[in-house]
Amino acid sequence: MRKLVKSTAYALLACVVASLAFSLYVYFATTRLFDQRYPVVASAIPPATGPEAIARGKALADRTGCTDCHKADLRGGLFHDGGLLEGRYYASNLTRRAQVYSDEDLVRIVRAGVRPDGRGVNSMPSSAFVDLADQEMADIIAFVRSMPAGGVDAPDHYIGPVDRWKFLIGAPEFEPAVSYVEKERHKQPADAGPQHAFARHQASIICRECHGGDLKGGEGDAPAPDLVVATAYGLPQFTRLLRQGIGVDGKEHGLMTSVATGRLYHLTDPEIAGIHSYLLARAALPKR
Repeated sequence: MRKLVKSTAYALLACVVASLAFSLYVYFATTRLFDQRYPVVASAIPPATGPEAIARGKALADRTGCTDCHKADLRGGLFHDGGLLEGRYYASNLTRRAQVYSDEDLVRIVRAGVRPDGRGVNSMPSSAFVDLADQEMADIIAFVRSMPAGGVDAPDHYIGPVDRWKFLIGAPEFEPAVSYVEKERHKQPADAGPQHAFARHQASIICRECHGGDLKGGEGDAPAPDLVVATAYGLPQFTRLLRQGIGVDGKEHGLMTSVATGRLYHLTDPEIAGIHSYLLARAALPKR
């Protein structure tokens, strides 16, 4: 009996030591990934100033999610709480960041996912913004700089063991921003003709984060669908979807509902109609 107890104790100790060693490996391996440095590429754009630029920038910030994650006052805060096992993620206080970052720094972070010191950003959907035109980017920066500085800097993300493991194995939803930015640069929504050019661009900068740059659907555990699903919606139902997140089945739809009520409701009726018309035209194009 003593031998059995002793053997069991040694086995349990071995399991504890192995688990601790594995946990330390995951921690230090992911810490190296988070500290990896990337090229700091020049990202200068002509600045935009004045009330019209600020108004355009606010409209873009509302539609693309800046004021959703970073809040209406751009002071940021907790935007996802997965607890101790997964992690807690914070949006930066942009009013304070704007005091120390140049316009070029802000452009690089937003469109490339790279900080001024070369470290990549995590949990920043930079891939969603690769199609922002220079003028649009300049307008957003004008809006950010127009907001009064205040509040406190957001804490660093707390990344729990489960999320660290997902980062380590390269789970699609946990790739460093830099890597998925590169993937998205080569994706564009299908061209349905010049009459849909503006709506196509809007779909690219508004829908890309979840549905991918080609609008064929996202990746991850619960990927967003190909936006060919818009053919199931008449304009009234599509408008309700983008304003309230209620599908053609009359039900709420998780992340889509959250995005609709957090940012897409800012779209005007003509903008929604234009996107709907483009998505129908896209669906009618010959398959590639």
